[in-house]
Amino acid sequence: MPGLGFRYVGQDRLPARLSEFDVERYFALTDSDVAAVNERFRRDSRAGVAIQLVFLRASGHTLDHVGTLPRQLLRYVGERLGLPTPTIASLRTLYQRYKTLYEHQVWTCEYLGMRSIGPNHWAELKAWMRQDATLRTKFPNHPSDLCAPAAPPIPSARVRANPSRLPP
Repeated sequence: MPGLGFRYVGQDRLPARLSEFDVERYFALTDSDVAAVNERFRRDSRAGVAIQLVFLRASGHTLDHVGTLPRQLLRYVGERLGLPTPTIASLRTLYQRYKTLYEHQVWTCEYLGMRSIGPNHWAELKAWMRQDATLRTKFPNHPSDLCAPAAPPIPSARVRANPSRLPP
């Protein structure tokens, strides 16, 4: 399935439920992620920033709304960070202070090496789309028409899908 790797790209909210497969495949925390979060943040903030981190990595968006968080993800984050399973209420309380949410989002963008899409990225995307459309028009029965492009430009360029939210 060519699009499976990008299942959550472009999403701006977490679904109400995630399977164990989804958590392990799309929302996993690496050992270096855990070490970075533990080193940088106080114990009471770690679950929130970890959820921001895995969501940004999976979707390209910062997570602005924590109204519904899948229990499977909360349990996983708690286990990986060595914390009791966080609750939605504790994350809502944490993010009542907008500055905390903003700081977590900025840190996750910096940690993942993501930046806002700039004019040169738009030009590259436009050129890529024009080339792709030309190829598909000239060779409509070409085997590449049967599957999605192997390397879409935006995820590989490490740019956020919602650039207006945070500074470059």
